[in-house]
Amino acid sequence: MRSLRKFQKDVAGDKSTGTTIRTHQIPTAWHYQAPGRTSLWIAVLFLTLALPAMTPDALAKTKPTDEPAAPKAVPIPAVDAAPLLPVGTTTTEGTPVAIDGDTLQIGDKTIRLYGIAAPDIRANHGADARLALDQLIAQRRIQCTEFDRNKDSLVIAACKVDQDDLAEQMLLSGYAAVYRSQINPTAQERDLAQRYDSAEAKARAQHVGLWSLPVKPAAVGEAPKPVQKPWIDRRVIQSWISAAPILLIALIALVLFDRSIGRRWREERQQRRLSSTSLLAQILAEVLAIREAAAEQITGLTALPPDRPVPASQLSLMGLPPALIYAANAGQLFRLPRDTGVDLVQFYAVHAGIAQMLRQAAHVRTDSLRHGYAKIIEAADLVLERGQKQLD
Repeated sequence: MRSLRKFQKDVAGDKSTGTTIRTHQIPTAWHYQAPGRTSLWIAVLFLTLALPAMTPDALAKTKPTDEPAAPKAVPIPAVDAAPLLPVGTTTTEGTPVAIDGDTLQIGDKTIRLYGIAAPDIRANHGADARLALDQLIAQRRIQCTEFDRNKDSLVIAACKVDQDDLAEQMLLSGYAAVYRSQINPTAQERDLAQRYDSAEAKARAQHVGLWSLPVKPAAVGEAPKPVQKPWIDRRVIQSWISAAPILLIALIALVLFDRSIGRRWREERQQRRLSSTSLLAQILAEVLAIREAAAEQITGLTALPPDRPVPASQLSLMGLPPALIYAANAGQLFRLPRDTGVDLVQFYAVHAGIAQMLRQAAHVRTDSLRHGYAKIIEAADLVLERGQKQLD
């Protein structure tokens, strides 16, 4: 711009003086051949005039007047916000009945103790494991925390009675072993696994239950020679004389105890014996009723085809009496003789299996039902024979 003003001034001066300066004459197309600085100023001037027309308001499309207002933005929570609380675990409480060494029944729910495995009821030590679990619960209320369910809707749970873990106590008694099936255990499951491993290790070290050592036969050899005892000396006689007053007082106290407290203890013992005998008689009566019903069912199945299920018209007639007396007094079986208690546990295990089979009688072959009834009659005969001996 400064060169253009100087050029115009020089031209005006030349016109006034009548002189011509050739050095300042430029061609007609001067604005195309101007120096670079002049072109720069022209470009700046053009941009200054064009920018107001290129603002966002000018470039934006005209918004219709009837268009609804945009909704407010939804706030986005922080990425470090606390996650949702996990669903609480299922807890079951009640007075259970032991089915075998690691399975309980609370109402209509069957619960398998988490983390252990006990022998089957018909296997070696199976009945002993069932009685051990029955003595632990002893008709007390328990609390079970559910961990899982298998495909048969069997609940897998950890159960406690008076803050004692039943699975841990079974491991300490030696009638169960540690059993694991989790691939990715939780912190609680790892803690239980450590406790259960420690309990099993103690039972193994003490050789109890499943870990008991076989009885070694007595070694055959010469009988040891009797050791000759020394003749009693005077010091022993003096010590007996000194202790005579104390022995006399103890004898008098024993006589008094036998007359007062001892008599009461004998009466209570006699009452418990009578109670056990009455319980045994009631259970034997129930076993006899179940046996007679099973024999009657076998007679009714004789005329049916053995390779087909029971017809629908006869399904309502199929059934066995419920084990009401056993269920009500299952916690008192430890008062009965051990052999009788084992026979009763095995019998009612067969009874429970037949009851389960009868629920699916429409899909079970007739000969399978007949075979099950024969097994329950065989188990009942064994219980009745041994129980009758106990009553006699």
